[in-house]
This record gives sequence, structure tokens and C-alpha cells, in this order.
Amino acid sequence: MHYYFAVIGIILIIGAAWLFVRRIVAYFNGLETEGWIESYEKRESDDTNYYLPIVSFVDSEGKQRRFTSVAGGSSQNKEIGTKVLVRYQRTNPDVAYISSFLHMWAAPLVFAAL
Repeated sequence: MHYYFAVIGIILIIGAAWLFVRRIVAYFNGLETEGWIESYEKRESDDTNYYLPIVSFVDSEGKQRRFTSVAGGSSQNKEIGTKVLVRYQRTNPDVAYISSFLHMWAAPLVFAAL
């Protein structure tokens, strides 16, 4: 039985490391720009609604990009059109995050803590 927990722990550590590396690459090799909340994606889990912001931004080549944030909340806490800082990978602008602690670092830290 203790091997089961060890395997789960190893998987969570590997997941945390993978997420952390992706965020580090975006932080040090990425670019930051201003984006805006375009809408929200509603997701349901255990009879609870979660709202993930859908963010648009223009990359360094002038191309408009759009992504759904990896973090959200139980309400649409920011109005549509609200400006947000976006950090994206220079070599792959489709990999983008809202530039805040919650959106960049919460997932890797939660995986590591588990």
C-alpha cells in the first residue's frame, strides 16, 4: 500500500516540476504585454461553477492571440474588457499566462505540496 502513495507522490512531483519549468521558461524567455479579458468559460465540477477568463492579446509580430487562463474562480471577478498583463513564450506565443502569482505559480506549488 505504501508503494501506491509513493507512486502518486512521484507523479505529483513530476507534474509540479513540468509546470514549474514551463512557467520559468515563460518568465525568463517570454515577453510581457497588455491583454484584455474577452469573456469567461464556465466549467462545472461537483455542482460548483468555475469561471476561467478568456484573454486576448497582440504578440510582438502584431498577431492577435487568444487563450483560456488556467486559473479562475467561482465568480467573474473582473469585468469583460478589463486590462491584464500577459506573459507568453517568445518562441511559442500560444503558450501564455495572465502575469500574476495565482495564474503563474499556484498550480506548480499545489502539485508540489500534494
